[in-house]
Amino acid sequence: MALSRLEHVLSYYVRLLLPQLLSPKSSHRLAYVFSLVSAISSGFIALISLYSKPWQDHLHYSAWQINMLVSVANLGVYLVPPILGICADAHGPIALSTLAMLGFIPSYTCLAYLFNHPDISTDCSFHLSLVCFALVGISTSALFFSALLTCAKLYPDTKLFSISLPTTCFGLSSFLASQVLRLPLFWNKRHGYMDLGKVFGTFAYVYGAVGILAWVATARVSMMQSGVEYCQTGNDSNNDGEQEPLLQSQASLPADQRKLFTDVATYLLAVSLFLVLGPLEMLLGNMGSLSNLVYRDSPTVSSELVSLYAFSSTVARLATGVAADWFALKNWSTKWILMVFLSLGLTLQLGILSLVFNPPTKDTWRMLSLGGLLGIVYGGLFTIYPTIIFIVWGEKLFGTAYGSMMVAPALGSLLSCMVYARVYDSTCAIKNAGSSCIAPVFKFCTGQILCSIVLTIFLLHIWKRRKVNL
Repeated sequence: MALSRLEHVLSYYVRLLLPQLLSPKSSHRLAYVFSLVSAISSGFIALISLYSKPWQDHLHYSAWQINMLVSVANLGVYLVPPILGICADAHGPIALSTLAMLGFIPSYTCLAYLFNHPDISTDCSFHLSLVCFALVGISTSALFFSALLTCAKLYPDTKLFSISLPTTCFGLSSFLASQVLRLPLFWNKRHGYMDLGKVFGTFAYVYGAVGILAWVATARVSMMQSGVEYCQTGNDSNNDGEQEPLLQSQASLPADQRKLFTDVATYLLAVSLFLVLGPLEMLLGNMGSLSNLVYRDSPTVSSELVSLYAFSSTVARLATGVAADWFALKNWSTKWILMVFLSLGLTLQLGILSLVFNPPTKDTWRMLSLGGLLGIVYGGLFTIYPTIIFIVWGEKLFGTAYGSMMVAPALGSLLSCMVYARVYDSTCAIKNAGSSCIAPVFKFCTGQILCSIVLTIFLLHIWKRRKVNL
């Protein structure tokens, strides 16, 4: 299989040197390990909720500005997967990993500089940060997608190695990083908030190192794609013949694509995703400011929340995958897994409403338990939704269907974050405002999730009439 000119250039030196250093078996395994490292480092964006207090106190950003940064990052993550799929088809996963490094390193370097220079005007700093976080969001998707594709190409015959492990590593990323960021090195002891200059600077160095590992791993896939294995290292004819895409091209399935985008069930599912995942993304991005409202004298609660969220999300991803396989083995419907997580999402919103109306004085277990529940719901839904999409639309349309569906949580997050910011700035920014000031946001989100449950029940009825075996 011929490589594109770009993939040929990007992978050339690794393809030239790797056969001289390692055996085929060793390089195969090493590339897989490097891909898992890439997946583990691609989820740092989930830590954005920890940045609220230093942004407010050090750079004087408003809640609206902070939520704009969260929304732009989410838009970067969720709007680009269809484009990344096209790029991967044409140029392999090495193009995505290169794109990720070109986005991560300059963006985090710039963000560190902005935090270390608070004398820069707030407007200028904010607008530059918007651009940086848009690039961080795009780079997050590119690096994770690159790692996932690499794992799938290296071990296509086992779902554990090709899908489950890289997905779990992505969920584990924020948990590990949140533990590291609790070290005194990353905190401003004088003011009691996280030193984002050191955090972002460290991230820039980490992604520089990860970029080298991802380059080696994805170039190993290029070697497999080109058909130039260890016995043929002297004959590199990558520019001859027609290029065959890395993934099966959806252009060969125009009728199926038209059916997908004219199917009412497609849009019902997208609206359902919009209504349930938007509030979850908003809550994830605003855990820091919410905990500061409830516990004004406990600045470390937000970091504990993120750690607990990340851990429970990772466990939920693994448990949901095991449960889905078990249900399939027993010929049980996976719709019940979906309904359980939607019900838990509703319980989460009601729990937050109870918390903000009746805030505890010192005991943090209620807030932490809600953070754990957020991780369970978030990780579970982001595992069961791809499974259901795969069952309904099949392997050939899975990439198109799932990539297109990811636009919905991006738009839902934008709406929910703007509602949160509007309420926070108008009622919670004043001195001595109680935590109940934010209650209208979670009343709105509770209504959204109720609507999502109703839509999902209607959608399941449609699929049952069509005899879709969920």
